[in-house]
Parts: sequence; C-alpha cells; structure tokens
Amino acid sequence: AAAAGRLADSFKRLDQMGAVVGCGLGEQADKLADEYVRLAEQNASAVVVSQTWGEVHRVNSRVREALKAKGLLGANDTAVQALERVDLTNAQKRDERFYPQDAVIVFNQKVREADAGAKGKLSGILKTGLLVEVGGRFVTVSNKMLDRISVCQAREIAVASGDRLHLKANRKLASGGRVTNGELVAVKSVRGDGSIELADGRVLDASFREFLPGYAVTSYGSQGKTVDYVLFSDSTIKAATNAQQWYVTISRGRRGIRIFTPDKEQLRDNVTRSGHRPLAL
Repeated sequence: AAAAGRLADSFKRLDQMGAVVGCGLGEQADKLADEYVRLAEQNASAVVVSQTWGEVHRVNSRVREALKAKGLLGANDTAVQALERVDLTNAQKRDERFYPQDAVIVFNQKVREADAGAKGKLSGILKTGLLVEVGGRFVTVSNKMLDRISVCQAREIAVASGDRLHLKANRKLASGGRVTNGELVAVKSVRGDGSIELADGRVLDASFREFLPGYAVTSYGSQGKTVDYVLFSDSTIKAATNAQQWYVTISRGRRGIRIFTPDKEQLRDNVTRSGHRPLAL
C-alpha cells in the first residue's frame, strides 16, 4: 500500500496488525530495547530506525545495556576510540569555526602524500585549500579535493564479542578484503593489538576506527539494508517523518516491523506529508 502511495491505508493496516505501539517518550527507549532483546534471543536480525542522531546514540546505548544484562554480549568490554563523522559541506570545511575541538581529518582517498585511511589534524586554512598535518608532514588539500576528506571527532565506545557495528567508510583492509560505508557487522573478538575480528572473518585494522554502535541507524542510513525485523522509533518530528522515509523504513524488514510512537495521530499526519523539498525560488 505504501509503495502504491496509499500512505494512510498502509498506516491503518499496520495499526490493525498491532505493529504500531503507543508509548510515552520516557519509556520509548526501554520498550525498544526490550523488543530488540526479545528478537535477539530468537536469533532474528533487527535494526532500530531513529529520526535524529541524538536519538540514535541514546537508543544504541540503551539496547546495548539490555543485551549486556541478558548475557547476549561478551563479558569483557574493550574501550575503543571510534571516529564519528561531522557532517560538513565543502564550504564549511573551509571555515575553521565549524571544526570541533580536537577534530580528526580522515582521508577517504589518496591526496598527494596522504594515502586513503590516513589521519591528520587541521593546521591552517589557505585561500586555495586546507593545510593538514599528517604524521609530522604537511599536506595541502586543494578546495577541489575537499570531497576526499572527512572531518571527525573521537568518541570512546565499548566493544565486546557479539556487538554490532555500523561502518562509516569505504576501505581496503590490510588483512585483505574490503569494508563498505553503511555496513552493519557483528564483532567476534577484539584482539590485543586493537584490531577487531568480525563474525564473517574479516579483520578491521587497528587504524580503522570509522564506526559507531550498530543497533540504531537513521532512516537515511537504513536504505539498502534488509533485516528480519525493523523497530521504528518515532519522535513525532514533522521534518523527520514523511512519505519517502516511511516507505523506506517499513520496507526494510523481511518478517515484520514494530513502530513505537508517543502520538499515533501525529505520526499518521506526518506520514502523509511529502518529503520533497521545494526550492526557495
């Protein structure tokens, strides 16, 4: 029904199936975590789709706590300095005011002497580009090559066997194989040298730190992913829920979907809004 544009009908049918769960904002994260754990105990794959990055971080933390309490993750946590991308336009990258304190610049592609995966710090902003310090050397990134770098900030997360990670960069691994931006992967173990062995046999190098906990993602991040169950966390934000995002979200689950919302009526109204952004002109 959603694919055919009958959005109100799709919402009504999901509600009749019991897929739309009304709950207060204060209990939403707990209910999501409880449902995630229930599915994990059945060995079903699941992902939570949230609408804001603040909500993604909050849900990731709560779901992991619940899994840990149930013994579904390894007993030993390893603290890892992950790199979270700061979403900057090329124009913002040329303005030092947009850089967080202790920002880390990651090269996604080779630029002069800096190979893909190299990390550095902003040294200065020139008329023609950025001056980045990489391993004691200075590399000039011209304004035409700003797409080749990402601005990140370090964020400490705990990783244990059984954890899920959301990879945030394309990279060729030193151990062989590749990883792709947007992948959801499961952790087998964290090695003594800081590298992370994945359940599928690949090994994330100790230098690869562009990932986040992978229990919750944004609706944009959910595109292209298919799991057994999708758990949708609605924050009743009009701009964050529209026709396009509704269809993307509810079509990710092979076997089912649960929608947790503090206001069913508001969600239904938001769903029927178009997500097309008109130009100012």
